[in-house]
Amino acid sequence: MPVTDIAALRLQHQQLIKTAFKKPQDLVAYFGAMQAQEHANSKWGVGVRLPGSTDADIEKALLNKTIIRTTVFRGTLHLVAAADVRWMLQLIAPSIKTRMGSMMRKLEMDEALLKKTGQHIAKALQGGNHLTRKELVTLLQEKGINTDDHRMNHIIYHAAINGIICNGPLSGKQFTYTLLDEWLPGTTAYNKQESLATLATRYFTSHGPATVADFSQWAGLPVTDAKAGLEGAQSALKSLEVNDTTYWMAPGKKQTPQDTALLLPAFDEYFIGYKDRSTLIDMQFAKKVMTINGIFNPVMVSNGQVTGTWKRTFKKDSVAIVTDPFKPLKKAALKAFEPAAQRYADFLGLTLSSFS
Repeated sequence: MPVTDIAALRLQHQQLIKTAFKKPQDLVAYFGAMQAQEHANSKWGVGVRLPGSTDADIEKALLNKTIIRTTVFRGTLHLVAAADVRWMLQLIAPSIKTRMGSMMRKLEMDEALLKKTGQHIAKALQGGNHLTRKELVTLLQEKGINTDDHRMNHIIYHAAINGIICNGPLSGKQFTYTLLDEWLPGTTAYNKQESLATLATRYFTSHGPATVADFSQWAGLPVTDAKAGLEGAQSALKSLEVNDTTYWMAPGKKQTPQDTALLLPAFDEYFIGYKDRSTLIDMQFAKKVMTINGIFNPVMVSNGQVTGTWKRTFKKDSVAIVTDPFKPLKKAALKAFEPAAQRYADFLGLTLSSFS
């Protein structure tokens, strides 16, 4: 298989050519989880894969609790289908805690402290209370607990991966935290082997063709666990050999290649979901997408290749989009992205005031 076919198959499996889904929660469940540290971008990450959907539809799914926004893989906020939250947390908590261990020691934090902060937070949220991060900081400071930014990050991370909290409704423009057990009463739990196999099936089905190393990085799991997951999922997948590298994906008919011009959000699964991104972008331009401080910019994707970045500027009832291709585009090539810009404006319920 030519390397160029990898990108084409990923477009297909990532639901960017023709989607098989109509509901936000079904799409999120198909992916396993979708990165969501930047809220507005994460909603477009769902919306771009559900033609005709709106920003309000994704917000409704969050408010209806069919999608949960919480910290899971790599200690990062993700969108997760409600039925998947607890088994995913149970699976990834040990590896996240191990990875955070050295920083915790540096910050002079230990399990006893985190147990205490978790208890304070749980008590404050009981009875359907929803508190912002700032309000939780105030609460813990009143209890005599040091909550500088790095320490508070760890307090929040541990409360989330221990299944104490998840994101609740918005308070203005700020997310609140709420008790997971109250927001989402008990859901399915698996043993570790079942969880690894289920997660591997979801990942390779939605992200394939992908490698074990891609899966390991995406899930934040040790390579041994990633291999165990693949072994459990293998009967539902097929393998491909490209340049002496083994890729895995769901079996099925390859769709007819078609021209695509997409405007994908920052932190989108199409780019962030792989350790090796060299099949998706000329790596000399990778730093324009991945900034030095860990931010991933919104990307232009032409026929499976990341060819630039883009920005949007809002006014009251409109949005303006400015593209920044890595190499100059001819007028026709740039115009090919205009329908994607219009689709984004429609998703937000705004007028597209300009596109350039």
